Amino acid sequence: MPRDILSCSLSAKPETTYAQIAVRSQSAQRNPGSEVTPGKDQSQQETAGGTNSKKSRCLGLVAILIIISLFAIIIGLTVYVVKKDLHRCNEELAQHQRTIHLLCPAVRNCSESLCPFGWKNHNQSCYIFSTEKINWDAAKRNCESNNSHLIIINTQQEESFVIHSMPDENHQYLIGLTDRGNEGNWSWVDGTPVSSPRWWTNQPDNPGGVENCGAIGKDSSDNTFGWNNVPCSSDFGFSYICEKRPLSCIEAADFERYCP
Repeated sequence: MPRDILSCSLSAKPETTYAQIAVRSQSAQRNPGSEVTPGKDQSQQETAGGTNSKKSRCLGLVAILIIISLFAIIIGLTVYVVKKDLHRCNEELAQHQRTIHLLCPAVRNCSESLCPFGWKNHNQSCYIFSTEKINWDAAKRNCESNNSHLIIINTQQEESFVIHSMPDENHQYLIGLTDRGNEGNWSWVDGTPVSSPRWWTNQPDNPGGVENCGAIGKDSSDNTFGWNNVPCSSDFGFSYICEKRPLSCIEAADFERYCP
């Protein structure tokens, strides 16, 4: 065989047969999706990313709404509980006030009965009318030694009680009245000024400037009861009246604060 013909034979490609073409054609028909249009994967990824972003935003809004709703429910329940407790407290307070109003008269009556033996009770105070004849200073000391004081007459009602309770209406009884601290300015032993003086006619006269203490009794000139100024250190001596609070654990301030 000639050399040229041999070289051509060796370098020539094998010819494609009809069978090979048929096989390739069938393979292409079976896998039509194997050929992807350029850029299609990228478009699908971008679409998927946008959908996920919208879902995330929606979920976030739903979560915020749920949280707000929970806060609203908690606040509503708190307000309801507070209102309910406040209503209950008001009802309990009203009940306590009703109880106090019922108990006050009973406690007041009980406290008035707790005066020591021999003392008279009147309007939440205890009084004793001593028949001992001593001067004003000694009477003041005797009252204080019994945890009391010389009587302080605050009202016309109290004075009427005193007048009707005197063992002897012909005697004068020393009371807690004096102007020794400031001549002419009469005050009670607790320092309060006299608001409605009820002196005898032409009293106080204070002859000699020594009658600086007070007594209560009948004015012989007109047979009316009233006040008279007497010497504080008189050797003649007068009876006297002591006054104090009842023997009770309830103070006067408690009655004024809680009882009508």
